[in-house]
Amino acid sequence: MGNRSDGVTPITNQGLTRYTGALVVSVLVVQGYTAFVEDGRVSAGTMLLLAAVALYMVVFTVRNATALRQRAYGTYFTHAVAYLIINGSFWLHAWILMLSGREEILQQGWSGPLVSMSVLWGAGLLVHTIGAMLSRGYEHVEV
Repeated sequence: MGNRSDGVTPITNQGLTRYTGALVVSVLVVQGYTAFVEDGRVSAGTMLLLAAVALYMVVFTVRNATALRQRAYGTYFTHAVAYLIINGSFWLHAWILMLSGREEILQQGWSGPLVSMSVLWGAGLLVHTIGAMLSRGYEHVEV
């Protein structure tokens, strides 16, 4: 993607791929810590690591705000991919615990990441989805 007539370059697929890859690696660290250091229990350490992931998301979004807005649904993509990767990792971890017969661990701190985070963030993502669909101006954005 080259510069547009207004001099702004939309974010590239490579930039979005790096963002997605960094999220996957970050979530592997969070889930690895939870599984191996905390023996499957969600702890304050898990939440601190998750806060670091959230900080990365904010920094990426702020640093690339203009480029994301110039890409059709760029900001929406970063929101949706973060939701899927982060919430999906917690649900996958919970599923593995259940399949391995360790579902009693899910009683200890898992309601936050499984229920609260999924539902509240999901509601925000739904609002963002509706807003992205109703927004104007994407008809002239080069993809």
